[in-house]
Amino acid sequence: MRSVSFLVLVLFAALGAQPATAQTVTSPAAYLGYELGEQFSPHHRVVGYFERVSKESDRVHLMVYGESNEGRPLVAAVISTPENLANIRQIREDNLRRAHMKEGESSDSKKAIVWLSYNVHGNESSSSEAAMATLYRLADPADDWVSSWLRHTVIIMDPMLNPDGRDRYVNWFKMVVGERSDADPLAVEHSEPWPGGRTNHYYFDLNRDWSWQTQVETVQRMRLYRDWMPHVHVDFHEQGVDAPYYFAPAAEPIHEEVTAWQRELQQLMGRNHARYFDREGWLYFTKESFDILYPGYGESFPMFNGAIGMTYEQAGHSRAGLGIETALGDTLTLRDRLTHHTTAGLSTIEVAALHHERIVDEFAAYFDRAVADPPGAYASYVVRASSPGRREARLAEHLDRLGIEYGRLASEARVEGMDYRTGRVGRHEIAAGDLVIPAAQPRAVLTRVLFDPEVVLSDTLTYDITGWALPFAYDVDAVAVKQPLETGGWMEPVPATPYVFDQPYAWVAPWDDTGDAAYLAALLKEGVIVRRNDNPFSVGEATFGRGAIIVTRRNNERFGEDLEPMLTRLAAAHQQALTPIETGFVDTGNDLGSSRVRAMKPPRVGMPFGAPLGSASIGEVWHWFDQVVSYPLTRFPADRFATMDLNEFDVLILPSASYGSVLGEAGLKRLQEWVRSGGGRVVAIDRAASWLAGNEGIALSMKSSDSEPDSVGQARARTRQFADRNRDRAPDSNPGAVYRVDVDETHPLAFGFSQETFVLRDGSDHPAIMTDEGSWNVGIIQTDGRVSGHTGYRAEERLEGSLAFGVQSDGAGEWVFLMDNPLFRGFWQSGLQLFANAVFMAGQ
Repeated sequence: MRSVSFLVLVLFAALGAQPATAQTVTSPAAYLGYELGEQFSPHHRVVGYFERVSKESDRVHLMVYGESNEGRPLVAAVISTPENLANIRQIREDNLRRAHMKEGESSDSKKAIVWLSYNVHGNESSSSEAAMATLYRLADPADDWVSSWLRHTVIIMDPMLNPDGRDRYVNWFKMVVGERSDADPLAVEHSEPWPGGRTNHYYFDLNRDWSWQTQVETVQRMRLYRDWMPHVHVDFHEQGVDAPYYFAPAAEPIHEEVTAWQRELQQLMGRNHARYFDREGWLYFTKESFDILYPGYGESFPMFNGAIGMTYEQAGHSRAGLGIETALGDTLTLRDRLTHHTTAGLSTIEVAALHHERIVDEFAAYFDRAVADPPGAYASYVVRASSPGRREARLAEHLDRLGIEYGRLASEARVEGMDYRTGRVGRHEIAAGDLVIPAAQPRAVLTRVLFDPEVVLSDTLTYDITGWALPFAYDVDAVAVKQPLETGGWMEPVPATPYVFDQPYAWVAPWDDTGDAAYLAALLKEGVIVRRNDNPFSVGEATFGRGAIIVTRRNNERFGEDLEPMLTRLAAAHQQALTPIETGFVDTGNDLGSSRVRAMKPPRVGMPFGAPLGSASIGEVWHWFDQVVSYPLTRFPADRFATMDLNEFDVLILPSASYGSVLGEAGLKRLQEWVRSGGGRVVAIDRAASWLAGNEGIALSMKSSDSEPDSVGQARARTRQFADRNRDRAPDSNPGAVYRVDVDETHPLAFGFSQETFVLRDGSDHPAIMTDEGSWNVGIIQTDGRVSGHTGYRAEERLEGSLAFGVQSDGAGEWVFLMDNPLFRGFWQSGLQLFANAVFMAGQ
């Protein structure tokens, strides 16, 4: 019999007290100078505690795997018995061998690898406190019970995935809390200010980024994740202050590639957690709200990589502070919150230890099936090397970050499959050298999840977007193929050797890929006079589409002999194909001295920043300028927008938001006058475009929606079930789906696109159109245009034939309307190019 209960030991650890056993590891309270739950611990103190314990305990090895945008170290601890740590390389490599990610046979030893991720949302702040309590418990050598777990497990703990957001919240809280915390929900410490600590430096939600890896924190963490490939992964979160605790099993819809064993182990975990929560009378729920469909979560991404992924949600979030009065009159304390998380985390390890052999065996079987019998209807995914620009190469770089295998087609073939661009099912020609992603590979499930054009939903009420296939996101020419294909080794395509002239007339780079904007931005920052063409042209064997980046010697004389070396250096840095040409007299198209070949003005770009605007869209714009193209963006306080001098700018970006409280009627009129008389350009994104629609002088108008006949509505009301009330919105909902768009490729807003592209309608329902003279509906959603994901039938009817993106000429200036957010989560690559056109090409 155990002399001290599991729960009592958890509480001892959480409170910093020590049970009556020999103790050689410093407790959190002894290190911090306060009991856990009495204060919030900033990042450096949490890392400091992990460093202290790693020096004191032979069970803990600490590693620094990267740093955040703001320079804070990202750390992870590997925890097990001293014997296991002495053999840790063998354990890790055995695991990779079982996953077919390393050559050789694995040993007979089976250790379950459990990864615990804390504080991915910085203002869900109890979990990093729980991480210290959990570490203290695991590092205690006198605890025979924990020692028995660690004999069969290796624990990886990341105490703070998002240190920048965490410290943003903690530092604010410390500024406003009094000598004693105030549990009154009206107190200032329960009203976190803009932008909040949930997100990282650029206001990106790191718990949506696992598959896309657009953020530096994710990229570094995923390198470590691929080195270990854990069997169990837990993502610790918080929710509203009145919610009970949530743990697995998950809610529907659950992706069809989640296996019966993964579901079973979630059940085993949940039932074990319930034993401890029942003992204490703590409320909890399962199988509601949190589904496993969208692949960018810390729950779903591990699932699609052979692990059992789980989200744990504690009540609290940013509102709870150190303590808050709930709707029932109880006080929810930080101590309560971290204790619940600590209990669930330790219970997870207990279950993994108890079932370690089966966990390892099922993990190995998962990858055996992936290699021998991959899931899905397609055996290969082919991306044509003829896809515009470097889109194929950028997709290959993304696959590298994910660990997905690929090669090049050994010889041309005629195959049965589905063309992503047209949707046509039948026979298709593919060429030697095309990129091939085989379905039969270790990451077969992840490959299918990210490449299959359609997602099967067991329930249409879901938590996030339902369409994301990478061929649509990268706007590449691709085919999903029914048969396996023979591939050779991977080689970058060899670029054609350009003609060399003693004195080129001009240098030309294409404009057909997201990376081209970074090259253009670099040239403009250097002061190079850049031109772009309205129409395709050719010189000799070289052909160029609309919007090509043209640098002539004329007008750039000030660079002298340094011009060509500078252009070559910048082109190499941005992986651009730079072609010298010897004459301005072209074979087809407009000569380089034509008025159709325009000198580009470097735009001065501004954006309102701060409350009451939404931080997510602002962060996406900021990140694009900072990290994608490295071009100056002036972020000015939103509360000055209505009255400030706008003549400092050529382009104003309006991130997705309603601007009524920011601009007001007078401010909108000033903005319109700046466009009309000052030649300014407004780029309105998503809800900003919808807010402008219908205003006097704005050509954009919302499409009217046909309401159902009264008799139909009355009949539905009579038969409506109260239990189905949450489904009433389903016909009008669009959680996020992919649509095919007809494109006017001759307009500067569409330079680099073909006659069709794909947009991700990310949950918004803004069916609009422009009919006024001087307005250009550049991108229109096709009838029956949905190619991936789910949309309610009434919402879909409204979207068909509506505007995806367009431009209104207004006096000397322009309004650019982007009805979808092209920068959504930073992963929709064709959206990044569309935004580049809005900033650099439109209005020139």
